[in-house]
Amino acid sequence: MNMKMKRGRLSSSIIAILLIAVLAGCGNGGSGEGNGTASGGNENGEAGAPKSATLTFWHHYSTASPEEKTLNEVLIPKFEAEHPGIKVNAVAFPWDQLHKKIQIGGSAGELPDVARLDIIWVPEFQDAGLLVPLDEQFADFDEVVGQLLEGPVSTAKVGDHYYALPLNTNTKVLFWNKDLFAKAGLTEAPATTDQFFSELGKLKAANPDGWGYGEPALQGWNILPWLWSNGADVLSPQYDSATGYLNAPETANILKRLREAYKQGELAGFEQGNVPVTEGHANGTYAMMAEGPWAFAQFQSQFPDFQTAVAPFPGGETGSVQVLGGEDIGIFSQKHKQESWEFVKFMTSEFAQKEMAKAGQIPVNMQAIEDEEIRKIEYFAPFLEQLKTAKARPPIPEWPQIDRILSDTMSSIFMTDRDIQAELDAAAESIDALLAK
Repeated sequence: MNMKMKRGRLSSSIIAILLIAVLAGCGNGGSGEGNGTASGGNENGEAGAPKSATLTFWHHYSTASPEEKTLNEVLIPKFEAEHPGIKVNAVAFPWDQLHKKIQIGGSAGELPDVARLDIIWVPEFQDAGLLVPLDEQFADFDEVVGQLLEGPVSTAKVGDHYYALPLNTNTKVLFWNKDLFAKAGLTEAPATTDQFFSELGKLKAANPDGWGYGEPALQGWNILPWLWSNGADVLSPQYDSATGYLNAPETANILKRLREAYKQGELAGFEQGNVPVTEGHANGTYAMMAEGPWAFAQFQSQFPDFQTAVAPFPGGETGSVQVLGGEDIGIFSQKHKQESWEFVKFMTSEFAQKEMAKAGQIPVNMQAIEDEEIRKIEYFAPFLEQLKTAKARPPIPEWPQIDRILSDTMSSIFMTDRDIQAELDAAAESIDALLAK
């Protein structure tokens, strides 16, 4: 499909930075009022204005930061006021549970009308035939995406069509606790992988009841930055093989260093019962963590007296490479397509994007990110810089399954004394078998 998108002039330097950053890693203005008609029409197959409906919206907005409160107390009431007859029933799930819920719902025929999706889920759910192709269904699609950053828009494209719109973009940076560093005789965050591991021991010695680094999980989102920054990877550039990549010496080397740090009590956070990492960073349990911009909103909400510091993720052989993150919003509904589209447009509108930016989400609406109030959010700056070298997870339908294999393998490596190379060889073989199906 040849799309003609009118792009507004980006007058601020922060927009230029974000555009370049997101494009390297891999994009409706107004009040959100719908004025387009759907080629798919309403539930009777008729084109025209939206009908009355109650939409179910599944999401994984954080309850720890102001995100969910903003959704329920600001955005949904405004949308319902502007769209009489359309109600929104928002249902929150943890990230991993939402993914499973949609997978099960796809088989059982019990899906939401609209859902907030990790960008890596879009190819999977499109491949399963669950998502509505927005550019085919809605006549004003080009007008709507013309208000959004091009890089994030590309995360919703599978083949020749678009199956979602971007909601936000993000990556992670290194957070470091200045008080704990000072206690260990350190004044700066580690700039390199070698410095990181060297400082872990000093931080542990100065704070024996805590840890030098907190990592909340062992999935791709958590492990990939360590691999990518140190010359390793999970798949080939063509995404068709794990052998020679996941089980390469570079992978084993960095995992050996991480496991040794874990065994020595210098890092924690991913075991059941561990102190939650963001809370632990604020209360002095973890001296460092890698997290996204939403952490600032959580600190402001729950720990207003805590003053954190941030730095680029420690660089290794291939530099400082973090994961390109973000969420898209997709339509599953066959009964209320037009009403769902109105809600999708609202969630990507200038108003909604500005409100979510205040809760820690980096906007994808160009008017929102140019807004003077949003540009004053100083903590966005380090994330925009890290985005310049951020890398997207493989955009293939098999990635969620590969991620599970990766997570299980990392758990086995960290929680046992099994041979690292043997575990990586077995994981690579399993992934290759999955890709060959």
